[in-house]
Amino acid sequence: MVTLQLEGQEIQLPPEIAISDDAVRKAIAPLFPQAAHATIQRTTDTNGMTTIRLTKEAGTKGNYHVILRQLIESPRHVNPALTLYQTYQAESQPTQATVESILLTQQKLRLAIEHGEKEYKETATIKERLTSTPGSPSRILPPGF
Repeated sequence: MVTLQLEGQEIQLPPEIAISDDAVRKAIAPLFPQAAHATIQRTTDTNGMTTIRLTKEAGTKGNYHVILRQLIESPRHVNPALTLYQTYQAESQPTQATVESILLTQQKLRLAIEHGEKEYKETATIKERLTSTPGSPSRILPPGF
């Protein structure tokens, strides 16, 4: 096992996950999103035990007020796949399935999946554009600093 040190915590990783920095990032990202841009340092002691230390790096800052304004002014929306899921979860009484209801459900599922995938791709594009935009100094002090 390999020891991963992150934010004062130690996590034991199997060797197949710790094989590369990219594999470590992919494995830990769902739990610690900040690991995506962290610095990784590997050390091996005299007993052959490997320790991987992830150190967070500061992200870009600046112009947050423009982005925040655009987010606040954007229309409210819920992904149709989530809406369909919530609808089916809310049904407490099981119903008798008919051929018609199954076909209608399949059509709703297909449309929800298509819309959900389209929105996911659009969101990923926006995220990529935001993360690749260089930072710039801000004249406004962020709250809490």
